[in-house]
Amino acid sequence: MESLTVLALHGFARQPRHLTSFSEACQRLGWACLRPALAPRWMPVLMNSRRHLDHVADRLVASSRLTGPVVIVGHSAGAAAGSWIAPVMIRQGIDVRGLVYVDGNDSPNHLIERAWPELSHVPIRAVAAPPSPCNRRGRLTDFLEQHRPGCVVVVPGSGHGDIEMSGAQIYHRMCGDSSRAPQWHAVQGEVLDAVTDLFNQAP
Repeated sequence: MESLTVLALHGFARQPRHLTSFSEACQRLGWACLRPALAPRWMPVLMNSRRHLDHVADRLVASSRLTGPVVIVGHSAGAAAGSWIAPVMIRQGIDVRGLVYVDGNDSPNHLIERAWPELSHVPIRAVAAPPSPCNRRGRLTDFLEQHRPGCVVVVPGSGHGDIEMSGAQIYHRMCGDSSRAPQWHAVQGEVLDAVTDLFNQAP
């Protein structure tokens, strides 16, 4: 039986530890979960660099930890990073089953738009919060509904940082998040369902 690996990518200026709860949920389902650091804490803008992300993808492939199907889950700016990393990994023979955007954003240098032609055959799911300052008023949701209609689930009352399951104050201050545990669990559940759906698709 195939063993799934979830590649969980954090948001801008966040760290792998912020996705600990999500990683634990994946492991309870029997999935491996890798949480690479996308940039050093002293230079978070590197997670928008195509060259840097190429190196991140190369290191992941070289690690030999991606031996089966992979689903990439990207939170916030991690959605843009995952969109760039996915084609790099596919070109190196990794079985990428799809991408899950979690209240995603494109990067200032438009990584999603730049990668989009190479993602034409890559299944995409998105779990979004209602429009807020931190999801650029739903810009990626609008883009996806235009280019991949039906791939987005909007969780009512949810916030930008809900996948972290912590209610971090930064999301309250910057994004206006006022969600609580029921919304956090709803977001996590939708993301896990999206991963399951992509995993079960024939390669």
